[in-house]
Amino acid sequence: MADSNLNLAYEQVYQDRLAETKSMITLATLLDVLDQGIAGSMTYQDVMGKAYEEAHSANPNGVPTNLPDVTLVSSVIRSNVKIMIYNIIEFSVTSLFQAIYDRLEDENCSYVDVSEKLRTLWHHTRMRKLNDPNASNETAERTSKELLDEVIAKTTVHITARQTMPGGNLDGKEILKLFDNHGISVHAAGSGYREDELKDIKDRRNALAHGSISFADAGNQVTTSELAELITHVDSFLMQLRSDVISYLDSGEYKADGTVASEA
Repeated sequence: MADSNLNLAYEQVYQDRLAETKSMITLATLLDVLDQGIAGSMTYQDVMGKAYEEAHSANPNGVPTNLPDVTLVSSVIRSNVKIMIYNIIEFSVTSLFQAIYDRLEDENCSYVDVSEKLRTLWHHTRMRKLNDPNASNETAERTSKELLDEVIAKTTVHITARQTMPGGNLDGKEILKLFDNHGISVHAAGSGYREDELKDIKDRRNALAHGSISFADAGNQVTTSELAELITHVDSFLMQLRSDVISYLDSGEYKADGTVASEA
């Protein structure tokens, strides 16, 4: 990650998850190499045969298949990598927004203190309860009064990422839309932003999560070299988002006057 005076709490977890994902790509690559044989001798069959013997000896009831097909295993791993990449994206975006909301609370920012974009966002999250089919006119009146009272009393604005994030539906367009909703300019042009790749990651993740495609079929549609390139693009884009959020916080763009209060 790029150097910055501002450290965000999620960064170490991000690096750990990125390393986990890359290790899975390495494993899938190793399986592909073993399938072809190493130096004409060691093969997938040799390695897995020995592994099966050891596993069965340690736990006879815990090895349900004699020898998993290498193509199947490698495909399942590649499919899981797509899910892991999506999880990294959602985790990172969620953490970046939460860093903004935490700043608002740390500085006790009220409605009048924050930018117009954040006012709109806060108002939207609070009015969402009116989407409930059981909401009545009394609910609307009570909610409106609560909002007015909080604005007049200059109550600290409280927003959570859970309120603003569309779980399971983050692709490139949605990410840029969410950042714009916060008043953050994303410099996507110089990053690893690939709209088609991000959409495919989201679509594959959802298809696998809902069972509409098998892990084997999904994994067969991508190579390990393509996955390695994909994770590089995603990492670059997410680092750009981090940089843009840090600039947003450092410059005080989250405030009504768009400036950070000077230190005494």
